[in-house]
Amino acid sequence: MESDAYFERLLASLAASYDVVRDAQIVSRRVDALAQLRALNSKYVLSKKHVLWEANAYDHALILRVQTLTAAMVEDWFTFLTREAEPELVHPGASCPPEGHMASTLTLILIAEAVEPEAARAVRRAKFSKNYRFSLRGWATGRAAAADLGGGCVHASRDAKDLERHLLGLMRAQ
Repeated sequence: MESDAYFERLLASLAASYDVVRDAQIVSRRVDALAQLRALNSKYVLSKKHVLWEANAYDHALILRVQTLTAAMVEDWFTFLTREAEPELVHPGASCPPEGHMASTLTLILIAEAVEPEAARAVRRAKFSKNYRFSLRGWATGRAAAADLGGGCVHASRDAKDLERHLLGLMRAQ
């Protein structure tokens, strides 16, 4: 399967739930697409000014296309996601997320024509977890997945098993 066709199929599948921005700028780097999901939940009494509780969840997915995926690329992009992009996406301009924030998931999706064996291991080892104010302001987790179009398989970290099934389904549904 060609990289561009798979990329378009992935964006079409995400567009139903996510806000998708093509060719997005995140801090200092450009990605092929940024997909963001916001699930806002709250309970209030009489009017929306009197909120009893909020539990808001967010998912930020950075999508990249590469020719050959190497372990250095995986480590570089996952480090960027968790160190530079996390403050910008989860709590821009603040030291922690706002009240009502429950969880944020940072996802790195790599689409490659070929994946080196070391890169596959790096994807499977990728994980990130961070609590904000002893989890009172929620937490963030990071995960990664790589679609190997040449090999016809998907490599994913432990937290991304649901994403692995989705990517594999897109690969097989032609």
